[in-house]
Amino acid sequence: MINLSVYLVVQDEELRIKKTMDALVKVADEIVVVDSGSTDKTESIVREYTDKFYYNKFISIGHQVKVAEELCSNKWVLRLDADEELSDELIKEILDIKENPDCDGYFLRIGEVFPGYSKPNRWVKHYKLIRLYNREKMAMSGKHGHDDVDFICKSPKTRVLKNFVNHYSFISIAKTIEKYNIESGRLAERAIMQGKHYSPLRMFGCMTGNMMKYFILGRYFLFGWWGFIHSLNLGVLRFLKFAKYYEAEQAQKLNNRNILQ
Repeated sequence: MINLSVYLVVQDEELRIKKTMDALVKVADEIVVVDSGSTDKTESIVREYTDKFYYNKFISIGHQVKVAEELCSNKWVLRLDADEELSDELIKEILDIKENPDCDGYFLRIGEVFPGYSKPNRWVKHYKLIRLYNREKMAMSGKHGHDDVDFICKSPKTRVLKNFVNHYSFISIAKTIEKYNIESGRLAERAIMQGKHYSPLRMFGCMTGNMMKYFILGRYFLFGWWGFIHSLNLGVLRFLKFAKYYEAEQAQKLNNRNILQ
């Protein structure tokens, strides 16, 4: 039997964190939560489950998850977001793995759950990310904006788990727009830091194209109007990323001109 640390990074998650914690306590031997400055009841709710609640100033998601990972005391760790809930079926899978791990890391299926739905739809596009892993084989890099694991050994053994993490990303349309406004700024900032160049022409059609990519190819139409709204919001996110990149690029040119004058 392996001991498992579960770690989360959070901020202002009082509406969703209890559902997440209620599920993860069924697999966790240790729970580590790193907060970036919550002003709601997040801390008091988390402390009902663990005393390992820490504050760390937010630089990027990559920095934040690395801090949380390093605070874990066990070799095996599971990363979750505050709006993610382990399904009952996935909990059973993880408990079986704790008895006898057969890989160095495991991809978890992370699927959206919308109002009126009780679980993800397996036929809708979902993410497969390594979230359960042995820290001697792989680890968070701590790079700006990078929250996937990097392999630290040659050819680690991995596999995809069958069951889902339920992703309750939706609170309201207003909250989603607020979230994507912040996220698009971070994506543009990351692109600039990495020296990427985006033509202004990328703004043309990217919103409709990305919306159709998720709604049709990603099969979000299976979620009806919620799928349509979600797909369109993802199109807006992509447009804002390119628009904010252009805005920052033009501001830099203007500043340079002013310096020369």
